[in-house]
Amino acid sequence: MCTFFTNTYRRAGLSFRNRLLLSVLFVFSAEATATDPSPPGELRYSVYSSTAAEVFWNRATDDGIVVEYELQINEAVMRLDALSHFRDSLQEGQTYDVQVTSIDNEGNRSSPVSVSFVGGERSVPDVELPGDDEPPDTPDPLSPLNPPQAADSNIAEPADLYVRDGYDPIDVIRVDLRTATTEGVCTADDLSGCTLDDVMEDVDKNDDLTVDIAVHFQSDDFPDDGQIANAELRMRGSGSRFGAQKSLRIKLDSKEDLWRGERHLQLNKHPFESSRIRNKLAMDLMSQVPDLPSIRSQFVNLWIDDGEGPVDYGLFTHVERGSDYYLAQRGWGDDGNLYKAEDFRFDSSDLEDIRVDADGEPLNDARFASVLSIENGDDHRALESMLSAMHDPDRSFQSVLDEYFDDDNVMAWVSFNILVHQADITRHNFFLYNPANTRKFYFIPWDYDEAMGLWRDPPNDLKNDSLRQRVEFGYAVAARNSFLENFYRLPGIHERIVQATEQLRQTVLTEEVMTERVNGYLQRVAPYQKREPDSLHNPDFSLYLSEKLISAPGENLEALRTRFRVLMAPLLLEPQAMGGQWLFSWKPAHDVTATSGDIHYRLQVATTPLYEEGEIVVDVQDIADSVEMVSQHVDAALLPAGEYYARVIATPENEPDKYWQVSGNKLHIDRSTYYGSLQFRVP
Repeated sequence: MCTFFTNTYRRAGLSFRNRLLLSVLFVFSAEATATDPSPPGELRYSVYSSTAAEVFWNRATDDGIVVEYELQINEAVMRLDALSHFRDSLQEGQTYDVQVTSIDNEGNRSSPVSVSFVGGERSVPDVELPGDDEPPDTPDPLSPLNPPQAADSNIAEPADLYVRDGYDPIDVIRVDLRTATTEGVCTADDLSGCTLDDVMEDVDKNDDLTVDIAVHFQSDDFPDDGQIANAELRMRGSGSRFGAQKSLRIKLDSKEDLWRGERHLQLNKHPFESSRIRNKLAMDLMSQVPDLPSIRSQFVNLWIDDGEGPVDYGLFTHVERGSDYYLAQRGWGDDGNLYKAEDFRFDSSDLEDIRVDADGEPLNDARFASVLSIENGDDHRALESMLSAMHDPDRSFQSVLDEYFDDDNVMAWVSFNILVHQADITRHNFFLYNPANTRKFYFIPWDYDEAMGLWRDPPNDLKNDSLRQRVEFGYAVAARNSFLENFYRLPGIHERIVQATEQLRQTVLTEEVMTERVNGYLQRVAPYQKREPDSLHNPDFSLYLSEKLISAPGENLEALRTRFRVLMAPLLLEPQAMGGQWLFSWKPAHDVTATSGDIHYRLQVATTPLYEEGEIVVDVQDIADSVEMVSQHVDAALLPAGEYYARVIATPENEPDKYWQVSGNKLHIDRSTYYGSLQFRVP
């Protein structure tokens, strides 16, 4: 029912936020009286663990004016502008009586609705691992993945995209490779003698040798074609290359005889992720988010025959490659531009890297590829135009957003990332899609195996790792990405993000959906994690991981509502010598929630990046804020010749001991990284 009406509103051309809101209102709202708002509907709850639970309700209306809810848990009473409440301080065995009342802006109250639960009595279904000698039960079928249509036709995906070609029902398919290597050498200039062992030892992604070997590929849905070799195999990934188990790429030789309409199988091992489901879980959830294109994915059990019979290499997750085949699967044509972010922050320095000639071709291929990998397209003038506009001092960011981006796509990407704790998107882990003959760019997510965690409050001290956690918490993580930083500085953006994120939680990442998906996926991968080779390298796998994964969106939404006030970091610029003084300037900090009051700064200069007692030579406090740039003069006599380190600490007026922030600079010395510091030299 909810999907039907969401699609109806989509066809009416309503925005991402309004479509989600109307879907919730239509299905769940009750009829209000003339004087009192409607009650918030039936309460639901999930008990995730012995200490954590979440209560949910539906939005109530009083001619669209209901503004908040009164929540009573036993004797505690609170007011909320939210549609759920998460609590992680329950007492096991204690009964919790919950009552929620709608209150409109005139103080009118609805009749209350109630529910009770017992702390520790989990409402999330358990899934038992099969014994060593018993086959696993066939998991229950999961709900099919049919993407909602995007409001913007440029990124509309076919309704059956995620269920066709063998992608539904969701299961684990077997893939068999047989090596077809020959005698010879294995060098950057001659790969004729490379072996499977050479592939597995190719851990340096940046050297001149990329090992490819010939293999024969077949799978459950790609029968043996009788050839000696029909594909190539190589290692893939960056940091994962140093794991005990490697990720691999299979590339079919033929451009016509494809697997599921795809030429590449990108088999990710996720060696540092114990559940082995996070990436697929995130991609499948994203397929249900309006205006956010996703990636098709498949659990794979890989077997390789290197001449002595098939050997089980365990469980992998195939993720669809961003390429012309990706565009063709969606009917988007094959002439659009598709870029994979390698180290791209929408920065002014990136603009110099992606300069193009009159035909739109890169002026320097290596510089271009260092920030953006070109996955499709030949004319990149729109990219240069977009980034030039973003750094044009005569242009507002809002005007650039309106001209070059789709607001619904950006909001869907941002809000989903917050809900699943995808913090690693300031320089990579996304694609940019620029349809042919347009100036528009769309975000497409990529690589979510570190997502589905929690926004945990940073420690309240100046230790180096504590500073790292602080500059990577909540909105602050965006300070090193020019697009996100400017987006988060838009007026009223926090309220818009909260609304969009709540609606995603109520329609896409509900506790019911998370429970079904997480438990279903864990049940599918469990047999492979219990046996070799994965059992040797993934001892932390457990079905109890489901509790954390299921509860993550609710906890992250609560963090957004209540704890995202940690300031976005100021950015310290290179100090300038001016006669007998040094001028220190920095881009001001920013509170996206607009609740911190005045911000003041502390400038410290030290002789080492540790800022320990006796090393600080300049310490100026209570520096007033400024709109464009904050600055402070320092007497040059305090800084004789030598190496120095500077940092700024921004402190809000409201709760200064909790929501302060250090400068967003990051310094690499030898093999150590120092957060909040900028290095400079006095000659």
